[in-house]
Amino acid sequence: MTLEEALDAVLADLHDHRITGDAVGLFNVMRHIDLLCHITSRVTGETQYCLFYDHADAADQARAEPLSQAAGHLGRATAHYAQALALVVTLCKSSAHTTLQKRLDAIDVHSHLGAHRADAFRALSDARRYLTEPRPAGGDTAPTPPPAQQPRASPDRQPARP
Repeated sequence: MTLEEALDAVLADLHDHRITGDAVGLFNVMRHIDLLCHITSRVTGETQYCLFYDHADAADQARAEPLSQAAGHLGRATAHYAQALALVVTLCKSSAHTTLQKRLDAIDVHSHLGAHRADAFRALSDARRYLTEPRPAGGDTAPTPPPAQQPRASPDRQPARP
């Protein structure tokens, strides 16, 4: 299986198995982290293979740059899923939602969970782009900066009025 096929399989799995605030969601997010770590490790190993082994020719060395960029984006996706894990654990612990305040807190946690998931998918899209798009012969491409993150309003702060 090529790296592109492996990433597509991981993306399909992430789309097919939703993250919910229960034991199934906890299992899914842990499995997704495992898949992301595995593919990140595979991409970093391929990068090393392209650079440091006796067989490495100019074409292999040219592949190292996009592979290392893809590994960085995969690491970002893994980090977002790790942050989502903490949120899912919070939801699992307060699954009873007995009071109105706990229900309101759960809405906020679900919102942050969705944001981490969306950020992870953006990072995976960036990784896929580096794995699939051909690079110029010189390999002189500027790295894509991570998307600017919008500050999240805390629940106790009111938005500023004009």
